[in-house]
Amino acid sequence: MKPNNLARLGSVRLGTRIALTMLGAMLAIQALNSAIFFLLPRPTPKIYSARWIVAETQKVVGDLTASPQESYQDVAKRFQERTGLTLRQKPEKSEEHKRKEFPALQRVTDTLQAALAGKVSGIEVQSFMKPHGPPPDAAPVTVPPEFEFSFPKGPLTDGEPDIPIWSQFAISFQTSDGRHFEISTRPPWPFGQFLNPMVISAASAILLVAFLSAWIATRSLRPLDEMVAAARRLGSEREPTPIETAHLREYAAIGEAMNEMQVRIKDFVDERTQILAAVSHDMRTALTRLRLESEQLPEGEAKQRLILGVTEMEGMISATLTFAGDDLKGERSEPLDVAALLITICDNFTDVGAVASYEGPDHAQAICQPTAIRRAFTNLIDNAIKYGKEAEVSLTREADLFVITIADRGPGIAPDQVELAFKPFRRLEQSRNRETGGVGLGLTIARDIIRAHGGSIALATREEGGLAATVRLPSAQQSR
Repeated sequence: MKPNNLARLGSVRLGTRIALTMLGAMLAIQALNSAIFFLLPRPTPKIYSARWIVAETQKVVGDLTASPQESYQDVAKRFQERTGLTLRQKPEKSEEHKRKEFPALQRVTDTLQAALAGKVSGIEVQSFMKPHGPPPDAAPVTVPPEFEFSFPKGPLTDGEPDIPIWSQFAISFQTSDGRHFEISTRPPWPFGQFLNPMVISAASAILLVAFLSAWIATRSLRPLDEMVAAARRLGSEREPTPIETAHLREYAAIGEAMNEMQVRIKDFVDERTQILAAVSHDMRTALTRLRLESEQLPEGEAKQRLILGVTEMEGMISATLTFAGDDLKGERSEPLDVAALLITICDNFTDVGAVASYEGPDHAQAICQPTAIRRAFTNLIDNAIKYGKEAEVSLTREADLFVITIADRGPGIAPDQVELAFKPFRRLEQSRNRETGGVGLGLTIARDIIRAHGGSIALATREEGGLAATVRLPSAQQSR
């Protein structure tokens, strides 16, 4: 079959899939029942002699009464080998409504009661119209009704002919020691009563329908799972993730709308980013010209203030270009030892007199953009040192994530101000100045980079004081 034909079959409507599944389940159940019917051995119809039945019943009753109770199995085995009938012990018989039986079977009952009087009690003979099934609830009806009165009644006499007993039957009785027995033409199932063909057929049908229902539900809901995954990736990845819309027609419109939405969002963000980068670049050119002109001014306080302002604006523009630029976001991902990177950053800050410590494994491999992730952790550690006096860095593992915590001993941030801390150009601590602080883009850049790696970052004030930035980053290999 050609690929386009397969795609056409996969794009049927949900209602059509459900209908086809139900039809397939019904056909499969019918095929299963037919297989069981044809593969099982068919019972051989037999006609039994009423006098032979009476005689064999008398013999087995004599064997039961003459043998110890524990030898019942031996008696049943010899009886089955001799007659082909089954003898089994039953629990105490409950009181049931006794229906009217065939006249021939009723005469067998009367004959057994007369022959075994005083030896057993509660003799009943029942017929089974269908193989391996329960007795019919309806009693036989004679047509015309008066024909029933012409049947011979009572025990069999010596002078009359034998009576043929057609179909299956069961004889139940109670011995003088209180045990209940049944003689039956139906042999017991070798695997118990719950594994007969009827039970196997019903259980197989239920399992088949459950399997087909689960299968069609999984296939029908798969497009929704793809849409959910695409929506989650949309917030963490820069490039759109197209959604396959050929699975079901009901989802095609939603999938196409999400695909268009992803493209529009990317175009919108790229356009705004390009505008921001262009404006910042043009401003840097103007500031460079302004710095050159300020250098020509005579020495004095005004010149120093002007140069300081230009330097401050250049820092703001440089941070803005870093935030808006595509050079880091387009960097290729590769295996990176995150633990070694954190150790190196802490050592670099320690070399210049800052307080930065690391606790965790020596190696922890992850797939990252090296330059971008280095900038993110450098910003976080730098913030902890500048505004919290020191940085305590730790790395642990949770399932398939690396958890990096960067804590300081500063004043912390109020819970209602946490989200504002990630906003561009927001500086929550009013005491920070341009000489000791940045322009309010450090946390913004860090979160943007970490989210692009499929991770997350959260800020929380510690109970012992200070702020803790917790980064969860997907891992690639086990740490050691």
